[in-house]
Amino acid sequence: MSYDVWLIPAESCESADAAREFAIGQDESRSTPTAVAERLAADISAANAPLDEESGFLSLFPLEASGAAVFVPSPFPRIQVARDVVVPQAFSAGYGVYDPQLHVVLDPRTAVAGTTMTSTEGTFPTITPGLIEFFVRAMQSDDFVIIETGAEQYMQTKRVDADEFLLEYRAGSAECHFGTTVATAADVAEAMRGWIAGNDAAYQRHSWERIDLG
Repeated sequence: MSYDVWLIPAESCESADAAREFAIGQDESRSTPTAVAERLAADISAANAPLDEESGFLSLFPLEASGAAVFVPSPFPRIQVARDVVVPQAFSAGYGVYDPQLHVVLDPRTAVAGTTMTSTEGTFPTITPGLIEFFVRAMQSDDFVIIETGAEQYMQTKRVDADEFLLEYRAGSAECHFGTTVATAADVAEAMRGWIAGNDAAYQRHSWERIDLG
């Protein structure tokens, strides 16, 4: 079995449902591959070409485009490597990334440079409002989500209980590390979305205290 991601034009990434419908339609229609999709498939295949079978991130090689879509199957142990290669390649081509296992779409039009780290599904080499919403709302007790935009620049959360989430952010150094507790996943998601958008009001409405980590 493989872990798949589907690459589709950004304009078809309005929602996970829309992304899935578009990709399936491209596959079923057997349309002539577009030039952009063919180039994207070739670029990803080229990144895998120097790797041996054990370290390669493609289950099928070389990739071929299906209309305007590119379907990328990877061995389960190589999912992280595949993400780290495929997401930037797709974004640079104006393509989004749909994950059919999670039913979540990464839209380059709303993406912020950085990393999304999760306790359940590894790391994503981008930050999007959709990723934040998906993982924060799915958190169970002891799960965490971290969004990092640079060195010493991050916001993180951990679910403690049904109605308790620890929320922290660091703004450049240990001296600027603050924490608070909020009651709902919606509070966390709002704070994280605001943080990546530079909307201080979305998270500064909470009562923050400086955390001494020394």
